[in-house]
Amino acid sequence: MDHIDQAIYDTVHDSDMPPKEIARRLGSNYQVMINKANPQNETHRLTLRESVAIQLLTGNHAIYRAMGLELSIKAEESKSLSILECVLNAGKEHGDVLSTIQKALADGRLTLREQEQCQREITEAIEALMALRKAVLQHGIDQLKG
Repeated sequence: MDHIDQAIYDTVHDSDMPPKEIARRLGSNYQVMINKANPQNETHRLTLRESVAIQLLTGNHAIYRAMGLELSIKAEESKSLSILECVLNAGKEHGDVLSTIQKALADGRLTLREQEQCQREITEAIEALMALRKAVLQHGIDQLKG
């Protein structure tokens, strides 16, 4: 399963708006929406327009971020964070990865759902490290400018 499939699933199932409401507002059948959001379903997929509409409805831009990650596009932040803020956030996200993996392995099994949760946390940790890299580079540029 890739980042985009996971992001679609998360957007439909973990947003503040329930999946039934998302389907209703899109004028779609609930079960069709669930099938399209299922990472294991190879025959039903969201169209690009549907994924944009879902993100606009829910305010959840996980699909956009996953596409950027797949395409190696770095999201521009509206405000630069300090190195300290980025280090703390990266540490927190790394802790979330470890905690999620520890919980997932507690029973000696790693279910598909647990794998998906681990991947989501790993993606967030990668994004935090990319923000830290940007902050370090920006700090170096700022020092050169004097």
